[in-house]
Amino acid sequence: MIEKMPVACEAEVLRLLRENGLQCAKLSDLSLPDIRHAQRGAFPDMRMAHLAAHLRDEFLSRPLTEDLLCTRVGFQGPSPAHYIPRPAGSYDHILIYCTEGRGWLDIDEQVRSVEKHEAFLIPAHIPHRYGADPERPWSNFWVHFQGRQAGAFARQIVPDPGNPVIHLPRHPEMIACIEQLYQFMSRVHTHQTLVAAGGALSQLLGVIQLHMHSSELRLRTADENLDKTVEFMHRNLSRKLGLKELAGIAGMSMNHYGALFRKRYSSTPIDYFNRLKIQRACELLVTTNLRVGEAGEQLGFPDPYYFSRLFKKIMGVAPRDYR
Repeated sequence: MIEKMPVACEAEVLRLLRENGLQCAKLSDLSLPDIRHAQRGAFPDMRMAHLAAHLRDEFLSRPLTEDLLCTRVGFQGPSPAHYIPRPAGSYDHILIYCTEGRGWLDIDEQVRSVEKHEAFLIPAHIPHRYGADPERPWSNFWVHFQGRQAGAFARQIVPDPGNPVIHLPRHPEMIACIEQLYQFMSRVHTHQTLVAAGGALSQLLGVIQLHMHSSELRLRTADENLDKTVEFMHRNLSRKLGLKELAGIAGMSMNHYGALFRKRYSSTPIDYFNRLKIQRACELLVTTNLRVGEAGEQLGFPDPYYFSRLFKKIMGVAPRDYR
């Protein structure tokens, strides 16, 4: 369940904090620097290049770098304790690209899953938190950037802030762009090297927006995300699913997900899920000796009267008559 990933991730971080001698009841009691200090050494294969704060301010006032300035770029391997909360947002625009495993992103109290070959872009000053799925922790690249053109790039890539997760299937091309940016940022931070880094960053963001604004890719990605939720429904017929959880699996806002789902399936997601449940109930009533109430319980309907009413509404006959 997607909404449980942040809770499991926070538990991993609390365990790590205790191992480092820090006792706290909840992570909100600690600052992000305290959490990051405790996480040191917990990330395999980490490499990072960042621009010092005083240099950032200097180069944001100089020609070319004032337009687009990379402030941080890096990579980390899988760690169940990867957790970054920014309740006040960041001065930077932040791009995270998942190369393996799975992570999650929480904006406006809506948790979204982030799978392999997916990315998200968080505009500056937007409160958020993100982290790894402890059961299948992600590996990821991250890029932070500022500048006069940064906001325009962010809006070009993610025009709907409520739908920040994007699918980027061209894995080698993405990696090559980020590695080039990392090479420039790993050098001494002169004006010349940061102009070159800005060019590499512009290329990276340009490649992303090119893919995202290909209508064929966008439609295919949306269909893949819808298919992902339908497959999830089939695997979880015994549960009660809500629109918020399904939209999180699709990486969409609830309104956007609901609209796309209705357009494709001529049904709301919950009505579609209930029809799947009733279809399975029909199979159980015909192929097993389960009582009507027992069949309903197996499909997440503890109230037999509600189950019977829904069954009749969809099938036109009561469960006993169908049998």
